[in-house]
Parts: sequence; structure tokens; C-alpha cells
Amino acid sequence: MGDILQFSPKPPSPRNITLVDHIDVAFCLWAINMYGIPNDEEMREDYGLVGPEDLSSLHLDFVIECLEVAQDSDELTDKGKSIISTLLANSRSE
Repeated sequence: MGDILQFSPKPPSPRNITLVDHIDVAFCLWAINMYGIPNDEEMREDYGLVGPEDLSSLHLDFVIECLEVAQDSDELTDKGKSIISTLLANSRSE
């Protein structure tokens, strides 16, 4: 018999979201501002709206959670939901 080869499993890739263009950025920001920050004005005192410059500082799980809530909402058209579905599909770890 031949030698037994040992294979180590491929380490999981880190999860990320690839934002291709300004539309992807806009949908992420909309989801975060709509569902991620408090809507009550008193509770929002310390927050303010999230802008494009803030995206890199946000926790990835928080962004994905906001996108998932937005995908299930009634505020988006089918086209909008498909954009969010694509963002979520591209964020899955391999």
C-alpha cells in the first residue's frame, strides 16, 4: 500500500460584504438607518444618521442583521429586495 496523505481542512474565509457600487452602499445605509438605529427621537439623541464614511467602522453582523430585516420588510419593491438578497448572498462565508 501507498502512503496515506493527510489533508488539513481549508480554513473558513472571513465573512465580508462586497459593495460593488453606490447602489449597494445606498441600500446598506438605508437598511442601517431604517432598522439599525432607534427611530424614537429621544433614543436617537446620541446617534445621528450613518453615512458612507461610517460603514467600515460598523460590526459586520450588525450590518447583515439590518439587511435581513430590510429584506423581510414591506417598504421595498421586488427589485430592492433582489439587491439586498444579492448583498446577503455575497456575504456568506465559503
